[in-house]
This record gives sequence, C-alpha cells and structure tokens, in this order.
Amino acid sequence: MALLPFRNFAGVEISAGIVQSETVTGATGTRPILTNVGRRLYFVDVIEPDGGRIGMWEGDSHAEAVRQANLLAIDFGGKVRDRTGCEA
Repeated sequence: MALLPFRNFAGVEISAGIVQSETVTGATGTRPILTNVGRRLYFVDVIEPDGGRIGMWEGDSHAEAVRQANLLAIDFGGKVRDRTGCEA
C-alpha cells in the first residue's frame, strides 16, 4: 500500500494494510513470525506540520482506530483523516 503525502496537513491519520511478512530480531538472529501474516491492521499516526509522522497506535479494530484518532486529535490538534475507506 503506497501512502501519498498531503501538503500542509497537520492532524491525525488512520491508514490500514494487510501484513505480508513479519520478523523479529534478537540475540539468536532474525526469524520470521507467521501469526500475523494475512491479518488486516489499522494504524493511527500523528502528522506534524513539516510532514513528519509519529506512529501512535496499531490494532485490528477500525472502531478502536477511530476512537484513538479522535482522542489524539484532542491532544495534538488538527483534524482526523481516515484513509482506510471504511465507514466509521
């Protein structure tokens, strides 16, 4: 999934994607994790005025993503942009 930048947007953004692969790296090296492959996840990011992103939340519930985004908008300001295409 490609994300396109939005000029002058400062607020909170909800996006989504399907996990294609996942790995974990530890003392014994890097190994794959298969439990999340194929799972749809939602991501909530705070978008800074300069375009920087701060990942604040991720999970598998669109309703919870909306709730988290609205809470973050209160703290960080700006509007919430839902780019998932899901109905709230």
